[in-house]
Amino acid sequence: MRRPDGRMPADRVMRRRSLTLGGGAVLLGAPGAAIGSMWLLGAGVWLLIAAFLLELVYRP
Repeated sequence: MRRPDGRMPADRVMRRRSLTLGGGAVLLGAPGAAIGSMWLLGAGVWLLIAAFLLELVYRP
């Protein structure tokens, strides 16, 4: 049996969304910076901003 850690299932879902946004930022931002594409870099930055805002607003 697992020890309860005090988090609700919705907390885990929001954490997964935040990590997904952060991962998407890396996947778009790194190639964008490497090839000099401002579109990819910009999309990566916006995903990173969204991940930070999600973490700031939704703190379990």
